Formats: sequence, C-alpha cells, structure tokens
Amino acid sequence: MTLLLLISCVDYQVSRQRENETWVQPAREQGLDVLWVLDNSASMYEEQEQLAAHTQAFADGLSRVDIDLRLGVMSTDAEAEQDPVWITGGPQTLADSFSTAILNQGLGSREERGFDAALWAISELRSGADAELLFFSDEDDQSEASAQTLVEQYSAYTGELGVNAIVGDPPQGCASLVAAADPAPVYLEAVELSEGSRASICALDYDAMLSRMALHVLGLEDQFALAELPELDTMEVMLDEDVVPRDPEHGWSYEAGNNLLVLHGDYVPSPGQVLQASYFEWYGAWGDRRDQEEE
Repeated sequence: MTLLLLISCVDYQVSRQRENETWVQPAREQGLDVLWVLDNSASMYEEQEQLAAHTQAFADGLSRVDIDLRLGVMSTDAEAEQDPVWITGGPQTLADSFSTAILNQGLGSREERGFDAALWAISELRSGADAELLFFSDEDDQSEASAQTLVEQYSAYTGELGVNAIVGDPPQGCASLVAAADPAPVYLEAVELSEGSRASICALDYDAMLSRMALHVLGLEDQFALAELPELDTMEVMLDEDVVPRDPEHGWSYEAGNNLLVLHGDYVPSPGQVLQASYFEWYGAWGDRRDQEEE
C-alpha cells in the first residue's frame, strides 16, 4: 500500500524589532593615577630598552583627553622600599620623563615582588582617585601578598581600580625578537579580579600595544560587546548626536569572532560620551531571504 503524504506550506509573517544598545564612556571625574611597576631584574635589560624607546605612544594615548592624571614609575624590587617617581605634563614631557624613569631603575632583586612593591606605595596615591596599575615583567610575581590582597587593599583606598599586566603569554610564555618571558598566572589573577587588561611583553609592535593600553587605563574603551548578532547592512551607530561612518580608520567596524562593535580614530568615545547602536538581528540564510522578500 502506498501512503501519500500531503505537505502544506504556511507563510508565517515575521515581525522584526530593531535592537537598540547604549554605552556611556567613564568620565574619571575624581582624577587618575597610573602606576607602572617595572621588573628591574637582570633579565629585563632588553625589555626595558624596548619600553623606553616607545613611551611616546603611551604618552600620546594618555593625552587624548583632558583629565587630572599622574603617571608613576617604580620597580618590583620590594626590598628597596622605594616611592614612585611621579610625572605630570603634556605628551612630550610625559614621554621623555617616563623613558628616563624606566632607564634609571637600576639593577634590582631577582625576586620580583610587584604586588608587595605596589602595596608599599599605596599611600603615595591620591585617596579616592581612580587607579590603574601596570605590571611589566618577564616572570611571574613572587610577592608575599596575594592577588586578592592587592585588589582588596587598593579598592579600599582608591576609586575605580584596574590591574593590568604586560607579561608572558599564557599558558607557556613567549619569545620574540624583542623579548622572552615566562607565563604569569599570579599577575593574571589580579587582572581578572579587577577586570583589567593583559598584553604580551613579546609584542613586535610596542607602539600599537602601548596605544591600546593607554586607551584602556583611561577608561576609553574602543570595543563594545553586542547582545545579538547584527545584520550589518542595518547597523546604525551614533556618538552623541553624530552619525558614525563604517570606516576601519575613523569610524566603526565589526569583529565577528567576538561579536564586537569596534570604534576607530576620532570616533573612539571620549569620557562621558554616549555611544548607541541600532540594528536588526541576523537570522542566517532563512532570515536573509525573508528580509529580501519583505523589502
């Protein structure tokens, strides 16, 4: 017996709504202290030279916005019980003084105790101001203090806190023409606890790496996670009252791997600016056909 199946097709009407998302760039109204804690053990000669040669990129990044900012420099040699060297001024002064401070750290202990050194210097920071710590090392931290202790004590003294690390890449470290480093899970624990940022000490382009780090410590995020997968042809981006063009140099682009809206150049939001994105969610091939039919 042959069974005949009759399949009927029903045209379902799909009503789509635009996704609307908003972000506000942090303002840093209480001031910002950026404290570099530099590994000054013997193995760090090449890395310190590399950092000192590219301080202009970091200084230029910090000077993008007009905020009450101080730049501090000290070493991981906790036995020296040294206070930070504090630097203020315009981009050229910051770059030159930062470079000099890096090269003046001297030869320190082989036992890198970045957390202990940073805790020694905590009273040198402005109480209530936001703080960003930047650890620069080719080895992991060997402090008596834990990552949890560091974050808790700084958070109790300062405003917003970010712990950042320019260290070896997980899980096995890294090596390049300019640096070599072990992995640094202890430093990265503090980064994770404070929602800070990590960069590779083995980066070949220190200018680009330091520019990105400067944006991060300022709170000038240039990447924004989207709630849904966007249909890019329908994406509209606004910065305050200005339309942002789709442009990888001065505008916006889309990073598919992490579903990120990325801002570039003059359109990276300044402190206090409001960024808005409006788009239709992407539904794949079926959704694409439905869109074309509805149009």
